[in-house]
Amino acid sequence: MKINYSRTLFRYAFEFTAAGFVGWIYEVVTVWILFHRFENRGMLHLPIIPIYSFGAFMLLAILRKKRTPLFIFAAAAVITTVFELAASYLLEFIFHDQFWTYEGWYFSILDRSSLISSSIFGIMAVAYFYMLRPLSKKVSEKLPEAACFGTGLFLTAAILTDTVISIAGNLSQ
Repeated sequence: MKINYSRTLFRYAFEFTAAGFVGWIYEVVTVWILFHRFENRGMLHLPIIPIYSFGAFMLLAILRKKRTPLFIFAAAAVITTVFELAASYLLEFIFHDQFWTYEGWYFSILDRSSLISSSIFGIMAVAYFYMLRPLSKKVSEKLPEAACFGTGLFLTAAILTDTVISIAGNLSQ
């Protein structure tokens, strides 16, 4: 089977962007519900939170073979809890800032994760595997190859540029 790199680039860039955007929406809505205010979450200028994208790709690597939705939900809840805990400590070490806390949440895990958020991540993982992955495949097959390449390249460049600018800004503070 010949790999079409343009379509593969598109799918990965599309899924990375979509997963990060869904994470941003989740975070903004959560803050709105809890504190009744809008807060632009994440450290990028774009409405994307890359930890959700990396989490989705980590789950893709681990759970690539077709599994049942219940298995994906349970495995993703456990995996993302460990990932969230590790990421919170790593980001705090690098940037000397705590990016999130679950202090005061029911079922909080070291104030850095929560069984509630883990369950939501499990639901997001099921949506990723059963909705977003098939959608990106369908869209990539319908778009012309040049459009896949151009879109994939644009999304990748935009996110990488924003990441470099945002990290440099955070490290200089």
